[in-house]
Amino acid sequence: MLDKVKDEIKTVSGRIREAQGQIVEQADGLLFNARHKAHLVKGEGAERIWHFENQALDWVEDVLDRADGPGVDKVRENVGKLVEQARDSVTASPIEGYEQLNARAAADAVRSLNHVGLLKIERIETDGKGRKTVFEAITRRRQQLQKPPFRGAA
Repeated sequence: MLDKVKDEIKTVSGRIREAQGQIVEQADGLLFNARHKAHLVKGEGAERIWHFENQALDWVEDVLDRADGPGVDKVRENVGKLVEQARDSVTASPIEGYEQLNARAAADAVRSLNHVGLLKIERIETDGKGRKTVFEAITRRRQQLQKPPFRGAA
């Protein structure tokens, strides 16, 4: 009888350990998914803010160009300088010496950029050399940023 009780205790203990393992796996999976979604939202948020900054600067430039009042004339030059400084800051290359890089080196440099860095380089390429190799590297990096992070990090 005692042996039967011991066997039953072992069986129940095994089931409990198994259930605990499943709960831990499920919790780990949920945490991993939550972290990945937070990573995606963070990147999308940074991109939106960058677009809003550029859009706001475009609006200010548009107002300065269209307004023909005496008050606008008095501030046009100073505000124009501020907008130009802000635009330079918002669109500055995240890669030092980028303009001197050949297409392969520029594509290699893109591999380490974040969402906003990719937007900046994309704009530089669109307005400048328009190198296919760099655009392909940007696309690959964006796809990489969309993938879940390394599983062990969760």
